[in-house]
Amino acid sequence: MKTQTFASWKVIPLAVVLIAFTATTHAGDSARSKLPTITDIAETTDGFGILYAALQAAGLDESFDGTRHFTVFAPTDDAFAELLGALGLTADQLLADAALLDTVLRFHVSRGDRYSGSVLAAGALKMLDGNTTSISVTNDGAMIEDAVITAVDIRASNGVVHIIDKVIIPPGLL
Repeated sequence: MKTQTFASWKVIPLAVVLIAFTATTHAGDSARSKLPTITDIAETTDGFGILYAALQAAGLDESFDGTRHFTVFAPTDDAFAELLGALGLTADQLLADAALLDTVLRFHVSRGDRYSGSVLAAGALKMLDGNTTSISVTNDGAMIEDAVITAVDIRASNGVVHIIDKVIIPPGLL
Protein backbone atom coordinates (compact mmCIF):
# COMPACT_ATOMS: atom_id res chain seq x y z
CA MET A 1 0.00 0.00 0.00
CA LYS A 2 1.40 3.36 -1.00
CA THR A 3 1.17 6.18 1.54
CA GLN A 4 1.07 9.81 0.61
CA THR A 5 3.09 12.53 2.22
CA PHE A 6 1.80 16.02 2.79
CA ALA A 7 4.06 17.35 0.03
CA SER A 8 2.45 15.07 -2.56
CA TRP A 9 -1.12 16.29 -1.91
CA LYS A 10 -2.68 18.42 -4.60
CA VAL A 11 -3.88 21.83 -3.61
CA ILE A 12 -7.66 21.90 -3.31
CA PRO A 13 -9.39 25.25 -3.43
CA LEU A 14 -10.59 26.30 0.03
CA ALA A 15 -14.15 26.80 -1.21
CA VAL A 16 -14.39 23.14 -2.29
CA VAL A 17 -13.13 21.97 1.09
CA LEU A 18 -15.59 24.20 2.94
CA ILE A 19 -18.52 23.05 0.79
CA ALA A 20 -17.63 19.39 1.33
CA PHE A 21 -17.18 19.90 5.09
CA THR A 22 -20.46 21.82 5.40
CA ALA A 23 -22.40 19.18 3.44
CA THR A 24 -20.91 16.37 5.54
CA THR A 25 -21.54 18.25 8.80
CA HIS A 26 -25.18 18.98 7.95
CA ALA A 27 -25.76 15.38 6.84
CA GLY A 28 -24.21 14.19 10.12
CA ASP A 29 -26.28 16.69 12.14
CA SER A 30 -29.46 15.53 10.41
CA ALA A 31 -28.75 11.85 11.11
CA ARG A 32 -27.67 12.63 14.66
CA SER A 33 -30.83 14.60 15.40
CA LYS A 34 -32.77 11.37 14.88
CA LEU A 35 -30.84 9.64 17.68
CA PRO A 36 -32.28 9.43 21.21
CA THR A 37 -31.18 12.01 23.77
CA ILE A 38 -28.99 11.11 26.73
CA THR A 39 -32.11 11.03 28.91
CA ASP A 40 -33.88 8.79 26.39
CA ILE A 41 -30.98 6.34 26.51
CA ALA A 42 -31.10 6.21 30.32
CA GLU A 43 -34.88 5.77 30.26
CA THR A 44 -35.11 3.05 27.61
CA THR A 45 -31.96 0.98 28.08
CA ASP A 46 -32.11 -2.06 30.34
CA GLY A 47 -29.83 -1.73 33.33
CA PHE A 48 -30.18 2.04 33.79
CA GLY A 49 -33.40 2.28 35.80
CA ILE A 50 -31.73 3.74 38.88
CA LEU A 51 -29.74 6.23 36.79
CA TYR A 52 -32.92 7.41 35.08
CA ALA A 53 -34.76 7.67 38.41
CA ALA A 54 -31.78 9.59 39.85
CA LEU A 55 -31.81 12.02 36.91
CA GLN A 56 -35.50 12.64 37.52
CA ALA A 57 -35.14 12.98 41.30
CA ALA A 58 -32.28 15.48 40.90
CA GLY A 59 -34.20 17.42 38.24
CA LEU A 60 -31.47 16.76 35.66
CA ASP A 61 -33.51 14.71 33.18
CA GLU A 62 -34.53 17.84 31.26
CA SER A 63 -30.92 19.13 31.21
CA PHE A 64 -29.82 15.98 29.39
CA ASP A 65 -32.84 15.96 27.12
CA GLY A 66 -32.05 19.22 25.32
CA THR A 67 -29.66 20.44 22.68
CA ARG A 68 -26.55 21.19 24.79
CA HIS A 69 -23.93 18.49 24.29
CA PHE A 70 -22.53 16.44 27.16
CA THR A 71 -20.43 13.35 27.71
CA VAL A 72 -21.93 11.09 30.37
CA PHE A 73 -20.17 8.28 32.21
CA ALA A 74 -23.26 6.22 33.01
CA PRO A 75 -23.19 3.81 35.96
CA THR A 76 -25.36 0.71 35.61
CA ASP A 77 -27.96 -0.51 38.09
CA ASP A 78 -25.35 -3.00 39.34
CA ALA A 79 -22.98 -0.08 40.01
CA PHE A 80 -25.67 1.70 42.00
CA ALA A 81 -26.48 -1.51 43.90
CA GLU A 82 -22.81 -1.80 44.91
CA LEU A 83 -22.83 1.81 46.17
CA LEU A 84 -26.12 1.35 48.01
CA GLY A 85 -24.74 -1.75 49.74
CA ALA A 86 -21.57 0.09 50.76
CA LEU A 87 -23.59 3.01 52.15
CA GLY A 88 -26.28 0.84 53.76
CA LEU A 89 -29.02 2.68 51.86
CA THR A 90 -31.98 1.66 49.76
CA ALA A 91 -32.57 3.10 46.31
CA ASP A 92 -35.56 5.04 47.71
CA GLN A 93 -33.37 6.59 50.42
CA LEU A 94 -30.78 7.63 47.86
CA LEU A 95 -33.40 9.02 45.48
CA ALA A 96 -34.92 11.10 48.29
CA ASP A 97 -31.73 13.20 48.59
CA ALA A 98 -31.91 15.45 45.50
CA ALA A 99 -28.91 17.58 46.52
CA LEU A 100 -26.66 14.53 46.94
CA LEU A 101 -27.86 13.08 43.64
CA ASP A 102 -27.23 16.35 41.82
CA THR A 103 -23.65 16.50 43.13
CA VAL A 104 -22.89 12.86 42.36
CA LEU A 105 -24.50 12.90 38.91
CA ARG A 106 -22.70 16.09 37.84
CA PHE A 107 -19.42 14.30 38.68
CA HIS A 108 -20.31 11.84 35.90
CA VAL A 109 -20.74 14.48 33.19
CA SER A 110 -18.37 16.60 31.11
CA ARG A 111 -19.33 19.31 28.62
CA GLY A 112 -19.21 18.57 24.90
CA ASP A 113 -18.81 15.40 22.88
CA ARG A 114 -15.89 13.33 24.13
CA TYR A 115 -15.40 10.08 22.31
CA SER A 116 -13.20 7.36 23.79
CA GLY A 117 -10.01 8.42 22.01
CA SER A 118 -10.35 11.97 23.30
CA VAL A 119 -11.18 10.76 26.81
CA LEU A 120 -8.11 8.52 26.98
CA ALA A 121 -5.84 11.16 25.50
CA ALA A 122 -7.01 13.75 28.04
CA GLY A 123 -5.76 11.94 31.16
CA ALA A 124 -8.18 14.06 33.20
CA LEU A 125 -11.57 15.66 32.61
CA LYS A 126 -13.26 18.64 34.20
CA MET A 127 -16.74 17.59 35.20
CA LEU A 128 -19.95 19.62 35.55
CA ASP A 129 -19.59 19.77 39.33
CA GLY A 130 -16.25 21.60 38.91
CA ASN A 131 -14.05 18.70 40.02
CA THR A 132 -11.52 16.96 37.79
CA THR A 133 -11.54 13.19 37.25
CA SER A 134 -8.56 11.06 36.46
CA ILE A 135 -8.51 8.93 33.31
CA SER A 136 -6.10 6.03 33.05
CA VAL A 137 -5.50 2.66 31.48
CA THR A 138 -4.70 -0.22 33.82
CA ASN A 139 -4.70 -4.01 33.62
CA ASP A 140 -8.45 -3.78 34.29
CA GLY A 141 -8.98 -1.55 31.24
CA ALA A 142 -9.77 2.10 30.66
CA MET A 143 -10.70 3.80 33.92
CA ILE A 144 -12.36 6.98 35.11
CA GLU A 145 -11.39 7.33 38.76
CA ASP A 146 -11.81 3.76 40.09
CA ALA A 147 -14.55 2.75 37.63
CA VAL A 148 -13.87 0.61 34.58
CA ILE A 149 -15.29 2.03 31.35
CA THR A 150 -17.10 -1.04 30.01
CA ALA A 151 -18.70 0.37 26.83
CA VAL A 152 -17.83 3.47 24.86
CA ASP A 153 -19.02 5.94 22.25
CA ILE A 154 -22.78 5.47 22.49
CA ARG A 155 -23.99 8.37 20.39
CA ALA A 156 -26.93 10.48 21.47
CA SER A 157 -28.48 13.42 19.68
CA ASN A 158 -26.99 15.65 22.35
CA GLY A 159 -23.76 13.95 23.32
CA VAL A 160 -21.95 10.73 24.05
CA VAL A 161 -22.50 8.04 26.69
CA HIS A 162 -19.82 5.74 28.10
CA ILE A 163 -20.90 2.98 30.49
CA ILE A 164 -19.01 2.46 33.74
CA ASP A 165 -19.12 -0.29 36.35
CA LYS A 166 -19.10 1.93 39.50
CA VAL A 167 -20.65 5.12 40.70
CA ILE A 168 -17.80 7.60 41.04
CA ILE A 169 -17.92 9.88 44.06
CA PRO A 170 -16.64 13.48 44.01
CA PRO A 171 -13.64 14.13 46.28
CA GLY A 172 -14.58 14.81 49.89
CA LEU A 173 -18.27 13.99 49.46
CA LEU A 174 -18.42 10.83 51.58
